[in-house]
Amino acid sequence: MTRFACRLPRLHLVSACLALCAGVGLSMPWQPAQAGEVPVQAGLAASDATAQRFGLRLPATDTVAFHGAVNFDKAGGAGGGAMLYPAPGLVGLLAAVATHAIVSGTMRDAEKERIRTQADKVLAPYQTVLGTYTHQELMQASLAHIKTGGAKQIIAQAAPPTPGDIVVDSVPLFYLTQDHQALILDNAISIKTAGRATPYETIIRIVSPERGEGAGPDLWLGDDAGMLKWESARMYAQALDIALADMATPGAPALPYKTVRYNEGANERMERAQLISESCDYLVLRTLRGNLMAVPRKAAAGCGAAATPAG
Repeated sequence: MTRFACRLPRLHLVSACLALCAGVGLSMPWQPAQAGEVPVQAGLAASDATAQRFGLRLPATDTVAFHGAVNFDKAGGAGGGAMLYPAPGLVGLLAAVATHAIVSGTMRDAEKERIRTQADKVLAPYQTVLGTYTHQELMQASLAHIKTGGAKQIIAQAAPPTPGDIVVDSVPLFYLTQDHQALILDNAISIKTAGRATPYETIIRIVSPERGEGAGPDLWLGDDAGMLKWESARMYAQALDIALADMATPGAPALPYKTVRYNEGANERMERAQLISESCDYLVLRTLRGNLMAVPRKAAAGCGAAATPAG
């Protein structure tokens, strides 16, 4: 099972990460996003979703951060069972933003840097596109994928919010698996609303479905990087939908924890978590540390009649 290196309270860390960064699903092939909104996601109060506008505030940094996913299974000093990717927790995300990845504290700095540098080599064919892929482009494309109802807009980082609006600050960080099969998103999210004394803050991990035969730079970058941009925008929107639904849910239900198996690219992973909701394509989980994940459903599991929207 994946082990997470984060230890500190996540709400304080979300604020720290957002402050730091402010200073500086589908298994179908890619297709253009269609305009128009879809019904409000299950679990999100209609008054929150449709009676208020919400704005996505641009980060201060311009380009979207991408790194190669790191595998520490056999890294010297990490030990068996060390975490494979930056943890869905703000200690992990802060470390990832600052140093490209989080590693076991028992590893020497030189070894950490060597592994990070090696992992990022997977992105070499993508650098021309990623160097010009901005948060503005990502967030604009995500508007067509967001399922939560209500008027949506993108606001400048320094612009004051309109009174009564829901304001979403986020720090998206993407990873490409070493087999080119999947993207992973760790999205730190802070949501400010007039009805809450303090912001809702969380971090959500989204794992894309594996692309299958032919996965590689040609697949992701074809048609002006259409699949890369479409999938990253869809994942970003999915994270926001899950966060908004979770914010509107009064109290966490006492759900049982179970071991969930899913794929990150072609590799199987396991997570001990509560099953929050599910669809034909995705399972939404709450981990033992209280963080949220959306992982692709195993193909063999099928789609039951009782499935509920997973974001």
